[in-house]
Amino acid sequence: MKKLLPLLALAGALAMSLPAMAQTARLGYVPTEDHPVGKASVFFAEKVKEKTGGRITIETFGNGVLGSEPQLQSSIQGGFLDVMVGPTSNLVGSVPGYLIFDLPFFYKDFAAVDAVMDGDVGKELFDRLDSELGIVGLAYMDNGFRHITNAVRPINTIDDLNGLKIRVIPNPLFLATFETLGTNPVPLPYPELFNALESGAVEAQETPVGLIHASRFYEVQDHLALTGHVYTPFVLLASKKWFGALSAEDQALVLEAAQETAVYQRDLSRNDADRLTGLLEEEGMEVTRPSEEAMNALRERVAPVVDQFTDQIGADLIERARAAMDAVAN
Repeated sequence: MKKLLPLLALAGALAMSLPAMAQTARLGYVPTEDHPVGKASVFFAEKVKEKTGGRITIETFGNGVLGSEPQLQSSIQGGFLDVMVGPTSNLVGSVPGYLIFDLPFFYKDFAAVDAVMDGDVGKELFDRLDSELGIVGLAYMDNGFRHITNAVRPINTIDDLNGLKIRVIPNPLFLATFETLGTNPVPLPYPELFNALESGAVEAQETPVGLIHASRFYEVQDHLALTGHVYTPFVLLASKKWFGALSAEDQALVLEAAQETAVYQRDLSRNDADRLTGLLEEEGMEVTRPSEEAMNALRERVAPVVDQFTDQIGADLIERARAAMDAVAN
């Protein structure tokens, strides 16, 4: 035993002198690689590698190759996947407060959105995500305001929506909103959407212009109506199993990289919206901009939907969000 002691001491000294063992994490997302989410995922991976001196390497997997967003979320929650980017609308089944980002015509502009995401409402929702699902919220990203495309007719008034078979995110608020607007909503995972539009299984869909362009929906949709009816953020999420195993120093560096990525991604996504709308017109889509009168009719029609979901979201959370938006209103 006496002979072993010096050897054990030497081994311990060597271990302490070695750098922390490098590790590789996987990040999954559904949009294409040239979408702002794809570019931001690469940006985040580079920032994490840079800030940790190469201790953490993140491999990115886009275009839904690791599964749909609900599947990615399940993998994150189970600790089988390390990091993902997805919309908040997929979290509402477990954390109903996230429905606040799906309320129709609730957000006036980006300043209002940022006041809610970056304020105490956004932080509280991340805290709930941690305590209720065991998922770590790293940062809120931009997904743009959602607009409606279809292959049937231009949409200028509320009556133009009547009877359209439209794909919606599989969550109850989206279903209620589009039922109230007179359409026939069909819940469908995003990776299945293009084929469904191409085959005519659905006639319409509603996503931000970034996804409309990146997913080449102009090939199977003729009309784009700039309704801006909902703002649903993307969120950068981490498995608690992976994040919790990091040192306190590396956790702080990952969070720092996440916040820098959020700034980069929001600027990229928002600055690109007008340009992409022009490109969609060049690709042959007819773009309509409903009048203020038409928009008011849409708002009035869906007002009961906001009331319907207030208790589920939490009246206090909604009031705090409104107060945050009022503080930055022009």
